[in-house]
Order: sequence, then C-alpha cells, then structure tokens
Amino acid sequence: MKDNVIVRFDNVSKSFNNTNVIKDISLDIYEGEFITFLGPSGCGKTTLLRMVSGLEKVSSGKVFIDNKDVTNVDPTKREVNTIFQNFALFPKMTVKDNITFGLRMKKENPKEIEKRCKEVIKLVKLEGFENRYPSELSGGQQQRVAIARGVIMNPKVLLLDESLCSLDLKLKKSMQVELKRIQKKLGITFIYVTHAQDEALSMSDRIAIINNGVIEQLGTPSDIYISPKTVFVADFIGEANIVDGKVISQKDDNLTLSILNNYKINIKTSEVFKKDEIVKVIIRPEDVKISPNTLTNAINGKITDFIYGGENTKLIIKIDDNNSLKSSVTDEERYSVGKNVYIKFEEKYIVALRK
Repeated sequence: MKDNVIVRFDNVSKSFNNTNVIKDISLDIYEGEFITFLGPSGCGKTTLLRMVSGLEKVSSGKVFIDNKDVTNVDPTKREVNTIFQNFALFPKMTVKDNITFGLRMKKENPKEIEKRCKEVIKLVKLEGFENRYPSELSGGQQQRVAIARGVIMNPKVLLLDESLCSLDLKLKKSMQVELKRIQKKLGITFIYVTHAQDEALSMSDRIAIINNGVIEQLGTPSDIYISPKTVFVADFIGEANIVDGKVISQKDDNLTLSILNNYKINIKTSEVFKKDEIVKVIIRPEDVKISPNTLTNAINGKITDFIYGGENTKLIIKIDDNNSLKSSVTDEERYSVGKNVYIKFEEKYIVALRK
C-alpha cells in the first residue's frame, strides 16, 4: 500500500427527503489499498460507495479521485468501475465479449483488446471458458467474469457492492482468497461494501465501520477486533461478551475494575477513567478461560448451552440470573450442559469503554 491518496471524501454528507444518511464524513483511501465499508443494512455504506462512482449525488462536501474534484463529474467520466451484487453480465454475450465490452465501446485497437483480454482471463483463471455464456457458468465463474470486465479497463478504483453475497459459503470463502490475490497482483484500489464481518476481516487492509451515516472506527482488521473504540464496533465485529464494570482504581495505564458481582480484573488502557465510573467491559469468548476443576480466585458458573462449531465450540455459561458468558473452547468433550465450571480471563485482551 502506498501513501498516495486515490480517493478523498472531504466533509461529505447526503440527505434523502430531509433525512441525513451520510453525516459529514472525511476519509482518505490510498492507492493500492483494499478497504471495506462494513456495517448493518441501511447504515449508509452503499450510498458512500455510489458517491465515488457518481451514481449518487453529494448533498454537501466534495469527492476527489486522484486529486481531481469529481463531485459534479458525470459517472462515465470517472476512472472507476463497479461490480454489482448480481454481476450484471450480458446473457447473450460470451465470456470474452462480456469482458471486452467496455474496450469495444471505446473503440480500442482490436489487437490491444485481444492482448488485454488474454491477460485478464489468465488472471481470473478462466482459460477455456472464453466462448461460454453466463448461463453456462457457475456463480463463482460469473463473479470472475465480472471482475475481469472491471479490471480490463484499468480503473483507478474498483468498487464492489456486496459482490459475494449470492455465493454459497464454500465458494464465498474461495472467492475471498481470489479477490485478495487479484487485488494485490494488479495493485488497483478496491473499495468493498459488505455487512458480512468475515469478508471484511479476511480481505481488507483497512475497515471503515459505518453506523447511522458516520464512521464509528477506521483501522486494520486486527486493530478493530482487538481494540474496538465503541460498544457498537465491539458488538458488530466478531462475538463479544459485554458486561457492566465499575472502576476501582487507575494508575497510569493500569486499570482495576469490578465486574460480575465484585470480581476484580486488571487491564491495560490508554483511556483515563474516574473512580466509581460505570463502564462497558468487552470480553471476547476466546478470552473466557474455563476449567471443570476447582480454581482459586475464579468465577463459578454452569453450562446452559452447547453450540458445536467444528474447530471451535461455544459454551453459554450462566453466572447468575442476570449474567451469562460465551466461552470458545477446543476441548468440548470435557464439558456438557448442566456441568459446573470455573472461569478466569485473559485480561490483556479485555477492553473497557465508556457507556
């Protein structure tokens, strides 16, 4: 990833019928970056994407592509291409004709078209499929045709709007790897929109978590997962136990909290809290360590549910009438519903957030 800013949102807002759906967003997206706009349905992520393509007008603020103000530039004049959810392939055109459609409309040299077509077909691993029609292709192959049609134009930016949502789980996982491989090979900036956290975590260089028209957090997948800045982000990315805590004391970056009926934990934080302040404490299931054997200075609980998940199994552990915790385990054969367990925490990964 380079330092050159390829897309810039400068205090961008968008309103529909006097309702703000994008609220004063400023964001720099870098050349060669794979960035994902992630959030729930209706949060504004697709609207933000469409303002890059020009398919949605900006209500206020400016959009720049490669340092050029394109806020009022026609979509056909912007150096971007979009891959939609349904791939939008021409059903009566072959794979080759679908891929080269844009170049033929621009009346590029036929030899150059042929050369570039061969290059992208090899890139997306569709050799031998050139003369097939979309109806003769699998969902994954159609996805590859759509990608090839997008990248053959050498856009500054490729926009992908929920482009994997129609694929089955196994194919989706495979295409996540392929998309990332293609993006790194070409060095084109990809802006990807999804509500699926697994897609965002596996493919992105950075993720912008969007909620109610604002960016709640921007960072690398690991930063967002390990160090969420808001309760919404903690709850939306991965699974999280979110419990109330009370500040007992703080010295520098060492914070002592009381959680779950006066159980004390000590965590690290860069935030400054007041004594007796009530906070939200974020504990990932993999950081809830349990044992069937009696442990000193541990929380006692009872397993109430057992969710098998292959490599990892989730246990739901009742602490009291008001609190339960999820724990992720790999040795599920040691546990069963109704069994008493003892709980400790991997404290270095626990996060405290203001309510």
